Amino acid sequence: MIRALIGVLIAAIVAAFMRAVIGMISREVSDTLNPKAAAPQPPPSPSQAALRKCPVCGTYSPGDYCSDLCRDKAK
Repeated sequence: MIRALIGVLIAAIVAAFMRAVIGMISREVSDTLNPKAAAPQPPPSPSQAALRKCPVCGTYSPGDYCSDLCRDKAK
């Protein structure tokens, strides 16, 4: 009985180890074959991240209003 439990425990440890090794190998092969997908993407530039819709005319711009004219119309 104890011998069977030890056998199952060893088999589970070996299976987990083999799964980890196969996962590392497949990731390395995938990164080698498709390097652009593996490279982290650069964060968006501040001008892309901060675009807001002008409440007056609907144009997207880095500030709250697209121009001084629209800012004056909103006041």
